[in-house]
Amino acid sequence: MRTLLLVAALALSTNALSQALRIQTLAPQTQISPALEVQRLAPQLIAFAGGEANFQNLVNGLASGTQITLVSGNQVVTFTPAGKMTSLQIAQTLENVRQSLISRGIATPTAQQLATALVGGALPTALGTTQVNGVVATTTPLGTNTVAQQSPAVSIQGGFGAAAAGAAAAGGTAGIRSNTSDSPFPRGMSDTPPTAVPGVTTGANSAPATTGTSTAPAGLRAR
Repeated sequence: MRTLLLVAALALSTNALSQALRIQTLAPQTQISPALEVQRLAPQLIAFAGGEANFQNLVNGLASGTQITLVSGNQVVTFTPAGKMTSLQIAQTLENVRQSLISRGIATPTAQQLATALVGGALPTALGTTQVNGVVATTTPLGTNTVAQQSPAVSIQGGFGAAAAGAAAAGGTAGIRSNTSDSPFPRGMSDTPPTAVPGVTTGANSAPATTGTSTAPAGLRAR
């Protein structure tokens, strides 16, 4: 009887040890990015941030304490948070800012409006500029830059100019022809030879044709 109990105890201890080893060797779970966690908590923040790129930059910067760059149109705004936030803190902070801006009549803020609402400062609104307190401490002041945008026509002209310059540098000619003619004849004169007419001789050595006169036969004299 004692032998059976000893065998059973050994079997239980072996099973427990193997299970513990199996738990230790399990692969760790894949870490979810802060942007994905915040998106799951508050998906409305993507449109509020101005798109996927701004949302990623905003959440990753707040989570890691690195510089954040927000872009809207030709406006680029940068700032650096002083600390780090968890995904839940980021979602709560951004949602509070969103509700605050909505109460001021700003449902889709620009990059400058969103950054100002986060770090504090003069917030431009439809009713004028108002001073707001920030909710995110920063290590660098708010920086705003304006990027000049070229019209499509200017971009096309610039491309033609670059192509011509490249061809000239290579010792060749550009593949784009101008609207002027390369004919050696003056304007208004065709370089197509005239169509020949039967019975008519043309050329520089041909005598001009005589009209209105006739030649009498040699055997006839005038009376």
